[in-house]
Amino acid sequence: MALLEVKDLCFNYSDKELYRNVSFKLNHGEHCVLVGVNGSGKTTLLSLIVGELRPDRGSVSWEPHVTFSYLDQQLKVKNDMPVKEYLYGVYQDLFDKERRMQELYEKAAYGEDGYEALLDKAMRLGDELEQSDFYSLQEKVGRLTDGLGFDPRDLEKPLALLSSGQREKAYLAKMLLEEKDVLIMDEPTNFLDQNQVAWLSAYLDSYPNAFLVVSHDEAFLSKIAKVTLCLENQTVTRYKGTFEEYLLQHELDKEQYAKNYAAQQRYIKKEEDFIAKHIVRATSAKAAKSHRARLAHLERMEPPSKEAGSVHFSFPFTHDVGEKPLVVEDLSIGYGEPLLKGIRFLLKKGEKIAILGQNGVGKTTFLKTVLGKIPALAGTYKFLDGTVINEYSQDEQIDLSLSPFDFIHAAYPSLTNTEIRTCLGKVGVRKELALRPMKELSGGEVTKARFALMTLRKSNFLILDEPTNHLDQKAKDALFEAISSFPGAVILVSHEKDFYDGLVDYEMTF
Repeated sequence: MALLEVKDLCFNYSDKELYRNVSFKLNHGEHCVLVGVNGSGKTTLLSLIVGELRPDRGSVSWEPHVTFSYLDQQLKVKNDMPVKEYLYGVYQDLFDKERRMQELYEKAAYGEDGYEALLDKAMRLGDELEQSDFYSLQEKVGRLTDGLGFDPRDLEKPLALLSSGQREKAYLAKMLLEEKDVLIMDEPTNFLDQNQVAWLSAYLDSYPNAFLVVSHDEAFLSKIAKVTLCLENQTVTRYKGTFEEYLLQHELDKEQYAKNYAAQQRYIKKEEDFIAKHIVRATSAKAAKSHRARLAHLERMEPPSKEAGSVHFSFPFTHDVGEKPLVVEDLSIGYGEPLLKGIRFLLKKGEKIAILGQNGVGKTTFLKTVLGKIPALAGTYKFLDGTVINEYSQDEQIDLSLSPFDFIHAAYPSLTNTEIRTCLGKVGVRKELALRPMKELSGGEVTKARFALMTLRKSNFLILDEPTNHLDQKAKDALFEAISSFPGAVILVSHEKDFYDGLVDYEMTF
């Protein structure tokens, strides 16, 4: 029996049918990835699998006693305990067993009656701890936290004092330590730098149990996938083999699907023409009704890759301000204590730079400092007069109860309904998605709505903090083109080398 079996699954959001009779299995030890364009329903499918949502029809069946853990796109992490305590909490049962063992030894040492039985129980507990590798836990946790880039000092801090990226990594670390039968992860690399993505790739590649991973990072997927589930045209197709093999076969399947769809459309048109011509004729009305009945029962194919559509970003430029739009001199940044000291650089007219570095090193803190959101600890930064900044922040809190339409309307109330829909449509947020609360949308669709707002702002300086998180490849390509064609200065923080390589003039590592 498979660990997980999804059978004839159907699910609708409002009037949109997301899945039509979706069926697939996840087998023991299988390393599986789930791919599809933004808005195809990947995150919703994970929510159905883990029981957060219920299907309209069909079933999701887990093998009895199978354990799983779920890393959500928008997870909520308990923030009131130190990171080390949070992580070691995975092994609380072993620590309880150790404490019980010590209590038994103490009772035996005081010569209580039945001390031989007490010693025997204590020794059995000790053997169980040995078998559970209890005495190597510190080494085990250390390897994992090192791989994910935790500073040892951060392990002593409450989760609430970590950056959002570090908190996400703490949850990922705990999930990996739990070693459940199945790991279910939605965009696990969003807050990892290149070294940490490489470490996670190697960890998952050697993971003895099964996993199901959603990611838009194709380099990452190519290192971990042994099975690919492609969510497209309201159904899931299973491909066994490497991710590269999937890409090749998927292209062939798309071509065949397009041919089949075109053939069905020709058949439908032919039938509709016959019905229209003969339904009013007494001599052929019966035949026309027969054709109409047959057409009514036809299972119509979705248009090929309907969900993907076209995506176009464009950041309007306002005016030049001079040759040196930003000068940074001996800048120290942080919260009370410096995270980084002595930052010096000059950004010239039209230059694009990528700021790199491990999570928690201070990249986002630097951006917040030069944007005036937090004070500098020392040194200076100076934008030329007339600089107009258009910013994308990974930490920005937005009201997810709003629809994309309302989100844009709140910022630009003078825009007409048509102008707002056109703006959203260009970035790939179309039709009913524009009117649905953003809490019901995928992370990619929410990101596109935020970019739609940016396409309405004239500026001469872009500051972008991890803008590719949640975006599919089509949207990343569109964003690359928009940044590349922007004539002003750009500061980009990104962990995706495949994205910023060839886009920026130089890289600066913190």
